[in-house]
Amino acid sequence: MGVVLSKEDRKNPDDYLELIYVISEEGPKRTVRTKELSERLGVYPSTVTEMIQKLAERGLVVWISYGGVRLTEEGKKYARAILKRHRILECFFFQYLGLDPSKVQSEVCGIEHHLSGEILERLYEKLGKPKSCPHGKPIPISEG
Repeated sequence: MGVVLSKEDRKNPDDYLELIYVISEEGPKRTVRTKELSERLGVYPSTVTEMIQKLAERGLVVWISYGGVRLTEEGKKYARAILKRHRILECFFFQYLGLDPSKVQSEVCGIEHHLSGEILERLYEKLGKPKSCPHGKPIPISEG
């Protein structure tokens, strides 16, 4: 299941990093095509290219024109933190609010960017430190 973003979130750099990471989970050495990002985000390829160039300038991705994009080590670390927040919130929405797993994805999207580290860790503890989200995807382990 791909990451589904609302229009308000499509221009958030975090969402691009998260999606690149999710796609990369399908194969660790996989280079992600800008066309695939465009299709999954529902934005024009030129919008993706513009964001990828900004992320490359920040040292979060390596972009090869016409070749695709992959996360740098710093980009992976950043994306894992976003994804951890996202998947912990999915667990909370599923376990405590009783939302159907098919709906937690869209409900959570965007919230993860505004959750403090303290609240995240409290949720994680309260949930019993789950290893995966309701969709069976692993929750990344904190680094450092």
